[in-house]
Amino acid sequence: MFIKQISIFVENKFGRIAKIVDTLSENNINISALSIADTTDFGILRLIVNKPEDAVKLLKESGVAAKCTDVIAVAIDDQPGGLSKVLDTLTKAEITIEYMYAFVGKKVDKALMVVRTDNMEKSIEAFKNSDIELVTSADVY
Repeated sequence: MFIKQISIFVENKFGRIAKIVDTLSENNINISALSIADTTDFGILRLIVNKPEDAVKLLKESGVAAKCTDVIAVAIDDQPGGLSKVLDTLTKAEITIEYMYAFVGKKVDKALMVVRTDNMEKSIEAFKNSDIELVTSADVY
């Protein structure tokens, strides 16, 4: 139950992110989630979009370094303790989180979170065994 995420290497220069977003918009690609981590010289822009393969192709054609990565999306109760259940599940299964971020999606009364771990298959099983709702691409795109 993986969803596709686009990871984009972006130089920290004026207008770079706008150019990427414009390229996607002009090609009818919708962004459902976005995260950026940066350093002084560059950043990694992570996107969940409705047409990930098309997006990567377009971005590469425009000279942007981009690739698709599998991630897991989960729906958690939008209340205190909702995130704790997810983190406790991974901790008990001895799974390390590489990164995570939240986003707004189509689920009512649920917070949505993207997570990438050091063992994606084991993470899926741990979530299933803990009754944590896995989100499909249809729920996100």
